[in-house]
Amino acid sequence: MAHRWYPILEAGDSFLASAPMRHTRTVDLPFPPEETWAVLTGDEASSWTRGMEKLTWTSERPFGVGTTREIHMSGNFVLKERFYRWDDGKRKTFTGTAASRPIFRRLVEDYVVEPTPHGSRLRWLWAAELRAPWDLPLVRHALDRFFFAPTGRSHIDGLRAYMTTRR
Repeated sequence: MAHRWYPILEAGDSFLASAPMRHTRTVDLPFPPEETWAVLTGDEASSWTRGMEKLTWTSERPFGVGTTREIHMSGNFVLKERFYRWDDGKRKTFTGTAASRPIFRRLVEDYVVEPTPHGSRLRWLWAAELRAPWDLPLVRHALDRFFFAPTGRSHIDGLRAYMTTRR
């Protein structure tokens, strides 16, 4: 299906600290960092996130700075992303570049994988600014409460269950 694309202003690390909407999540995993990283950069990431139907890497491997992908969410919402940071095995950060609906003004997600004595820790930060009329306080609050926050929780918290069951 062809989509009309609405540009998203590219943002960087300063936006991670200053965005009007932010979600952070941390999960400890009983898997080595290499295994956690491999799952996060694999093709199956959509399988454990609520509302995510398909993830398509639109860049060739090996991935690095400039890598792109598309995320297909329920409700026929598609998001285009470009990674501006790629520290292989440790950290990756993307900015949204376009979406099939005019919801986001700016969007950044940051993933950090660190070793722990019992496996690895994933730290995730999601930062966004919405376009009008989605940025009205009541609308923003409702979207955050019923979509953005639960989707973020399922994305990070669901990783442990997914990795455990695929063994």
